Amino acid sequence: MTYIMRSISFGLITLIFLLQACNNPEENTVEKPIISVSILPQKYFIEQLAGNEFVVNVLLPPGNSPASYDPTPRQLRNLSKSELYLKIGHLGFELAWMESIKKNHKDLKIIDLSAGIDLIQGDEEVDGHEEDKPGKRHVHDHGGIDPHIWMSPKSAVILAENTANAIIRFDPVCQDLIRQNLAVFIEKINALDQDLEAISKKLKNKKFIIFHPALTYLARDYGLEQIPMEFEGKEPSAAYMKQLIDLAKAENISRVFIQKEFDQAKAQQITKDLNAKLIQIDPLAEDWEGQMRELIQAFKK
Repeated sequence: MTYIMRSISFGLITLIFLLQACNNPEENTVEKPIISVSILPQKYFIEQLAGNEFVVNVLLPPGNSPASYDPTPRQLRNLSKSELYLKIGHLGFELAWMESIKKNHKDLKIIDLSAGIDLIQGDEEVDGHEEDKPGKRHVHDHGGIDPHIWMSPKSAVILAENTANAIIRFDPVCQDLIRQNLAVFIEKINALDQDLEAISKKLKNKKFIIFHPALTYLARDYGLEQIPMEFEGKEPSAAYMKQLIDLAKAENISRVFIQKEFDQAKAQQITKDLNAKLIQIDPLAEDWEGQMRELIQAFKK
């Protein structure tokens, strides 16, 4: 009887180890592969696709700017433990550190997740406004390509597909799990897309003010107009603020968005002058879907 019980216990333990991970079911190990990413929303994407099959090393901690962040030595050490790095593609700190990362991590596979997305580059003139006046649709505060591809469901679908394909190439044994979860995740993204399409059609005023132009893709994809408070990546001057207030009054703009990591003093000033509502958003939140839902509700109201 004791022998039978021991045999059953051994069998259960063996089964548990076999089910630990899809990456290599023949290995009895709890150690998981590490995938490095740039920002927290990517961690959400990977977990939607692969559950907890991988350890996700996020280079940008909460509350920091992706334009200027310097990864810590510990983060770079964790990067050295990774076999795969999924970059957004055009974040400031990615561009600044990419050559160093490639040089010091020669075996690291680096995938650009922006491939296939209709990227927005340069500045677009709107209604013939001069460069130093609000109304110019800023694409990115330093020119170049706007990196905020994850902030529109239409580009997020491609981002999810690129992430799934990268993980499958990295660990083919997981492909059935990844493809099944990808189908479910895309359904969720499409639901967000449909909600935004419906709301944008009903909006009488499609213009909104935002501190840093993080919603350029969302504005383009849903027929909205983003008016940034930042000018050329810098905080607005008093003269620019006055022009912005005059424009907002003339256009009857009643919503002002500001990212969590920025000083809210100037945004509070403009909302007070306009009797407008200040809405805090967090494009770098780990709960990507929850943040998109909050953004949709803000536009809906």
